[in-house]
Amino acid sequence: MVTSAATHPGPVVAKFGGECEGTSFQPTPKLASLIRRVRLGYQNSCDSNFCNGAFLYDLNGDGRPELFVRLACGGTGNCTWGIFSDRPARLRGTFSGWFFYVHRRNASWNALTTYTRVGGDEGVIATLRNRRGTYVQTSERTERGYYGNWQPFLTRMGVPKCS
Repeated sequence: MVTSAATHPGPVVAKFGGECEGTSFQPTPKLASLIRRVRLGYQNSCDSNFCNGAFLYDLNGDGRPELFVRLACGGTGNCTWGIFSDRPARLRGTFSGWFFYVHRRNASWNALTTYTRVGGDEGVIATLRNRRGTYVQTSERTERGYYGNWQPFLTRMGVPKCS
């Protein structure tokens, strides 16, 4: 039996991405090496100052934040992100998106929702959940805007405020 908590993410508790740079971080040597190796696998790998920051959020309640790090970015603002943990250095998953949202934890790990800008009034919304320590996409849908509300998902969810 699937419960509603397993099928519907909780309310949003954090918003990240877009043109926000994130915070400066000093990864351990092992984590820095892992991030470099993962970035090498992408054609438009991130190597500018814009990609030096990370967004930090404790996704599993262990008191240590996981890091959302840009791996590669394209011309529309969408980036491929890596979710990393440290001590031990580990890649927890990857996803593409312009913005991403962390939901209130209703399982061992927080669920994530991503918004990927396709163009104009269209975007792809995906949900990711953690399965055995790795984030995987569990659903995806395309949403189109309409006259008077060109981006309904962003109207509902809001966009991150850069600090």
